[in-house]
Order: sequence, then C-alpha cells, then structure tokens
Amino acid sequence: MNWLPLEHLLLEAHPGRAVTADLDQPQLRQHALQLAAELQRRGVKRLALYLDDAAELAIALLAAWRAGIAVLLPADAQAQTRQRMSAQCDLWLDNLDGLLNADSAALPPAPLDLDQCRLTLCTSGSSGEAKLIDKSLRQLANEVTALEQLWGKQLGSATILGSVATQHIYGLLFRVLWPLCAGRVFLRRAQPFPEDLQRESLATGTDFAWVASPALLKRMGDNLNWPALRTVRQVFSSGGALPGETAAELHELLGQWPTEIYGSSETGGIAWRQGGELWTPFAGIELGQNAEGALHLTSPYLPDGYREQTADAVEIQADGRFALRGRLDRIIKLE
Repeated sequence: MNWLPLEHLLLEAHPGRAVTADLDQPQLRQHALQLAAELQRRGVKRLALYLDDAAELAIALLAAWRAGIAVLLPADAQAQTRQRMSAQCDLWLDNLDGLLNADSAALPPAPLDLDQCRLTLCTSGSSGEAKLIDKSLRQLANEVTALEQLWGKQLGSATILGSVATQHIYGLLFRVLWPLCAGRVFLRRAQPFPEDLQRESLATGTDFAWVASPALLKRMGDNLNWPALRTVRQVFSSGGALPGETAAELHELLGQWPTEIYGSSETGGIAWRQGGELWTPFAGIELGQNAEGALHLTSPYLPDGYREQTADAVEIQADGRFALRGRLDRIIKLE
C-alpha cells in the first residue's frame, strides 16, 4: 500500500486513493480544509466530536487539527455527558449537516503539527469516574506506523470493517487513522451484529478484515457462512478479555487465530498475541514491574520520559513476552 504519514493527509491530493466506497482522499482533503475554515470563522477553540460516521469523524478531526483546534472525543452522547463537557468545549458536533458545501472557503493545505495537534479521549478512571486522556498527534502517528509495519503486508488491500465505536482509541486507530494512512477503504458505520458484519464483509469481495470486540466474537454462532468468511485477512480483538475457547473456535472456523490487542486508552497498544497465553510487546515498548508485580511501561505512544503504571499483574518471561495474571484493583473492564 502507498503509505501517507498522518501529518501529511491534507498536504496533497491523491486522485484514485479511496477512503470509503463513496469518498476518495481528494474529496476528504477538500472537505476537511473547508471545515477547518468554517470552524476558524466561528472562532472555535475546543471541539467535541461524537460522529457515528467514521468518514465524517476523519474529516472533522483533520479539519480541527488543521485549524489549530483542540479536539475532545466523549465516550457517549448522553445528556449528562454533554452538560459535563459544555464547560470544556465551544462546539459539539454529532453530524456535519449544513457545515459544508461545494463553494465553501477552504484553508490552504499544510502539514499537521505532530506536537501541537491534540486529542483528548474520555474514559473511566481508576475511581470509576470519567477521566480525560490527552494525546498528541505524534503519539497517534507513532502507533499507526507501528501497526502498518507489523501487519500491513498481511492486510494488503483489505477493506476494514468494525463492530467497535470510533470514539475510543482502539476503534479510532484501527477503523479510521490506520486505514487512512495506509490507503485502505473502511466502512463508515460500525457493524455491531454478526449478521451485519457478515453481509458487509461478503459484499466487499474476498479482501476484508475485522476490527472487533470480544463481545461480538463470542456471539458469532454457527448460523454464519463460515466457509465464505474464511477469506478474512485478519481478525482483531480488543476492549476486553477474549475467552480462550472463543479464540480456539475462531481458529477452527476461520483457519487463523484472532489477533488480540492488549492496551488501554492511556497507553495505546501494549502487546499482542495470536493464540496461546503469552503477549508480545509492540516495538519500542519497555516493560517492568512494581513491588506488587503490576506492569509498568514506557512507550512511543506515551509522552517522552513518562512511565505508565498499570494495575495488571504480570509474569515477564526471559524473551520479553509476558502473561497477564489479573487486576490488582477492583475496576472491572466491561465489553
């Protein structure tokens, strides 16, 4: 695939480079530059985005970054969340209706600043209350580059389908930012049910990959056309623990182990595995343990020099791989 660095997505038009089935990169670029001009005209400094359409999210994210606007991704769109976030943002967008038209003014193309462009994710903190996690574009760019280096060849030109929301780091990276940089087509909407995922997968032809959750994979069942689905290039799973029996069933049905991703909103991806118990850290991640045996790490997806302490007990092997041994706090990871 023809890789475009995340910071260069708005720099030049690339005719023929598809983003979705009905949107190409030159169109996405133009929409983003027009929206950037409109947001600047309105004087927006802090923008909250809750967009179910992954292509609209990509446009709005790139527009905000081009306009020098800080972006917040709320975890949900409930009334209390909107009220809570109202003090932290000037504008909340849940669609782009009325913001773009063919003759809208546009900002000129320019590279995005890897350190000045910011994104704030909303997740549950250790106290169980909402926690805001700040990311730089550099951290996100480092992660999508690492993903492509690891699995780009295996994915090839696969269309990316997902069951997970793009409001969270896993869905944002795997369903939007990674395929954007790699030039892979992605579906605009999440497919939260097995039958929907099957229908959309088979409609793409033989090249497709899944960005899924354990909750979906556990519900796949026997009533799907598994022989046809065996052409799936890769099955990713994150957002909770995937039971070993589910992984084994998928291996039998699809002829491949699901690729499980271990990480968090704070850390980004930490490690991956395909079958078995042991996790392999992503390149550049340095692991250690505190006195209680809980994992800590430094990572290219964290601020420089920062060490993240997790509450996950681990056993680290001599070769650098590790096994998870449960949580040392009482926060439960829901699917």
